[in-house]
Amino acid sequence: MRTNPLMRALLLLLLLAASGQSAADVQRDYNRGLEAYRDGDLAEAADYFEQSAEKGYVEAQVELAGMYLKGEGVEQDAADAASWYLKAARQGHAASQYKLAQLFREGNGVTRDATRAYRWLRRAALQGLADAQYDLGLAYLHGDGIRQDSARATRWFLHAAEQGLARAQYQLAAAYFQGNGVEKDAGLAARWLKRAAKQGDSQSQFDLGMLHAYGTGVEQDYDQAIYWLGEAAGQGSSQAQFNLGVIYERGLGVEKDLGQAAEWFRKAAAEGDPAAQFSLGKLHVLGKGLPTDYVMAYAWLNLAAAQEFPEASRSLRILEEEMSPEQVGEAQKISRELWNSIRESSVD
Repeated sequence: MRTNPLMRALLLLLLLAASGQSAADVQRDYNRGLEAYRDGDLAEAADYFEQSAEKGYVEAQVELAGMYLKGEGVEQDAADAASWYLKAARQGHAASQYKLAQLFREGNGVTRDATRAYRWLRRAALQGLADAQYDLGLAYLHGDGIRQDSARATRWFLHAAEQGLARAQYQLAAAYFQGNGVEKDAGLAARWLKRAAKQGDSQSQFDLGMLHAYGTGVEQDYDQAIYWLGEAAGQGSSQAQFNLGVIYERGLGVEKDLGQAAEWFRKAAAEGDPAAQFSLGKLHVLGKGLPTDYVMAYAWLNLAAAQEFPEASRSLRILEEEMSPEQVGEAQKISRELWNSIRESSVD
């Protein structure tokens, strides 16, 4: 039986209309979910996202997966989260592929499986997701779930670094500096460090400052060294704080200033840096940049000795011979208080 051409056209129009209506419903449910989420009605948001997700709308699947993972509006369930991320990942959603890789790596909601983690991570990386490219670089660097391959690690770090990911730029700089997977090139290392440092990566700022201090891969320039070490120190880097102290203590590219040196040593010492604790104790013994104070000197040297800093135990024994038992007791009490303060700060 032949179908009337007019009838076929009408049927086609009806099918297209139904399909359009269905797509509109899916989009409407998703939008209502977003609105409910913004209004703080998480349970209603989850309901709308689920309605849209069940019909295959990938963005709704992603939102619903995140809510199950965090327990927002639904009972927390990592297995359900993984199931929804899998649905979105199979539709080619890169961020979901990356999230699924993390879940397989951690064994969260799924059986831990380094191989499957690698496969999903690679799919996300091939789509250009910088975080996935970086993690894939780490996997190759450490042989996590795959054969260790420094050259491939560096290539993936390069892909992520070119997209502006600071931690990938740092890893790439480290590869060039060490000649790991690439030809050793301190100049290229410095250039990638500078890119990461400008984005606020404190380790890159510290390393770049030290390269300028030693003239490695860049011209020796203490102004630049002090600038980048200062940037890292402002973010709490005890390494940077200590090295700024050394620069001012020795007058490297600046006028010698033991008071300034002591301030930087104090900041680093309060972060638990044993070299800074030793230096601060030494300044208290000598009365340079700080008042002569054997009690405080002992307290700081004691902390450095507890971390097995070279010469700290010997200096402590020599100093103890110049102190009364009462002074030693007081210094040990202060040392315990300082240690407790450092420990509390590290927990915070």
